Amino acid sequence: MEVKSVTESYFSLYNDTLISMGKVNVAVFVSGSGSNFENIVEYFKDSDIVNVALMVSSRSDCLAMERAKRLGIPATVVGKADLSRREIVEPMLVKYGIRMIVLAGFLPMVPDYLIDMFPRRIINIHPALLPKHGGKGMWGHHVHEAVKAAGDTETGITIHYVTPVCDGGEIISQYAVKLSPDDTVDDIAAKGHVLEMRHYPHVVEQVARQVAREDQAAILSRKQILLINDMAGYGKVATAAMLPILSYMGLPVYNLPTALVSNTLDYGTFNILDTTDYITGVFPVWKKLGFSFDAISTGFIASERQARIVSEYCKEQAANGTVIFVDPIMGDEGKLYNGVTPSTIRSMLEMISVAHLIFPNYTEACYLSGMEYKLDGVSQEEGRIIIDKLRQVGAKSVVVTSMLVDGKHCVMGYNHVKDEYFSLDYTEIPVHFPGTGDIFSAVLIGHLLKEEPLEASTRKAMDAVAMLIELNKHNVDKNRGIPLENFLNVL
Repeated sequence: MEVKSVTESYFSLYNDTLISMGKVNVAVFVSGSGSNFENIVEYFKDSDIVNVALMVSSRSDCLAMERAKRLGIPATVVGKADLSRREIVEPMLVKYGIRMIVLAGFLPMVPDYLIDMFPRRIINIHPALLPKHGGKGMWGHHVHEAVKAAGDTETGITIHYVTPVCDGGEIISQYAVKLSPDDTVDDIAAKGHVLEMRHYPHVVEQVARQVAREDQAAILSRKQILLINDMAGYGKVATAAMLPILSYMGLPVYNLPTALVSNTLDYGTFNILDTTDYITGVFPVWKKLGFSFDAISTGFIASERQARIVSEYCKEQAANGTVIFVDPIMGDEGKLYNGVTPSTIRSMLEMISVAHLIFPNYTEACYLSGMEYKLDGVSQEEGRIIIDKLRQVGAKSVVVTSMLVDGKHCVMGYNHVKDEYFSLDYTEIPVHFPGTGDIFSAVLIGHLLKEEPLEASTRKAMDAVAMLIELNKHNVDKNRGIPLENFLNVL
């Protein structure tokens, strides 16, 4: 039996810690008395596999609501109209970390969007041996009456995956019981109910185990990325900005601080601790332990010595197939950042020489290429010259942000895989936040590691930055950066 993982857009909302714990959070959807619901809750009371995290009822007046209260299970009512609204249902399921849905006498048809979110993760129990006595209108006593009218010599239950076709999903298990000609409709219902109580929890557990295995495999298969960048104690910049974004995008993220900074440099006053000595001790330990990464992203480099150490490590990792991304963080608007010196430029040239992709802004690109910074911008040809000079240093692909090209704000790039240049225009929002370059880097890398094309990934990163700036442009203290945790959902 194969159970696919939930769709990427939904899966990225999960916390890896929750998944690695092994328990599968299940939501039970009901419409009636909730006897199956209570049976499932009792069965998994001490389980290390399943946690019944939520009950969803289509009615507020059903007995199942009272059962949920007595059993201490969070319960909510989602009527037929609200069920069709993804914007209502999805946040609720995310809140409880739901990874699987069990229908237990739930009468409304499950909407397509929910089936798409949980492919082969929604199961239903039908009170007959499908395909007999299934389809629209066949529920509860209607089914048992049909069994009696047909003169069937047996009845039973069918547990199946839910699809848009009513009772048409793949059958997981069926259990049968013999019938007597003297059995009444109530007798038939009672015999089926015994089977439900006996077998449904076991099948739920079977599917949940597979869900747990699939989720764990998905985690292990995700590309692991190492962030080598500074860490600010106050402000959403550098590692503090990139880590939540990449984690939200479903990537396992590790970090190595190149410096500890008291706060964003935009405040003008700060304290900084160069961590080069720490790094020299880290790499030998990682090598001994056999740690490796699918990608490494470097940002602020504190010294030439640190650059040599980090670039050597990146060279070694690149030889083993690791992709190296370099954001040569040095300055903006024609000048270097506070605390950045000419030696920093030499350090960044060292880093560029090992990069598969670099993404400097226009100011940094000028410092690194030796080209003049022009306040009124450059032509397309001049932009390509800057890019080519950066490629000569060693970078394979290049993306230069914050350029004014032929009078238009744009991002220019070169994709070495396709051997082509590209230029993407944008409308500038006249608001400055520190850390927007880091946001751009994180979103860009996240999409690239999902094997999306460079140009398309660049556009998505541009759009994400623009949206976050627009949503936060009225913030009073812009020096601390954008409070990303409040806006990850827009990514």
